[in-house]
Amino acid sequence: MRRSLLLAALAGLTVASAACATDFPMPAGPLQAGPPRTEPAPRQAQPIVPIPLAQDSRPSSALEARLLAAHNVERARVGTPALIWDDSLAAEADAWARQLLASGRFEHDLSGHGHGENLWTGWGGRTWTPEEMVGEWTAEKRAYVRGVFPNVSRTGDWTAVGHYTQLVWRGTTHVGCAIATRGDRSVLACRYSPPGNVDGRRAF
Repeated sequence: MRRSLLLAALAGLTVASAACATDFPMPAGPLQAGPPRTEPAPRQAQPIVPIPLAQDSRPSSALEARLLAAHNVERARVGTPALIWDDSLAAEADAWARQLLASGRFEHDLSGHGHGENLWTGWGGRTWTPEEMVGEWTAEKRAYVRGVFPNVSRTGDWTAVGHYTQLVWRGTTHVGCAIATRGDRSVLACRYSPPGNVDGRRAF
């Protein structure tokens, strides 16, 4: 899945957040709002990886419980079943979030893991709550129109609502998320099983 980088400067501070992107290197110095730099995405075929069945788990911390609840509040609004936490998905998400921080990049994991993925990053002089992070994905519903994927956005571009549709996708049953922080930058990564945003199907 591919997404565009979204930047928001808040109250004149060097504070920003971005939801899901590919191929956007993160600047080493202070981040300023402006057009992102891009590089071409890899063109080679991705490996096929056997996907283990999702396993029911329980969030192991209050933070995980809040991330799960933030998903399920919106799913309840649209009538899709609540997601179940999966520790293995959370471990995958944690490893990828830490790798993004270590590399200074912000992009989807193209390793062929076979799960859905939502990403968010924020930096600057403030702290975001789990509800605010997931809320940025939920806010995409303003541009959402019910239809058969990928014809689900008022803009004509499904990537404008792709985080939202994955979050509420009826066929998705499990999620695992992790937040990694280094310095003034945080990354939230969530993995979903089965993945959403499947052509020819409806989100709900």
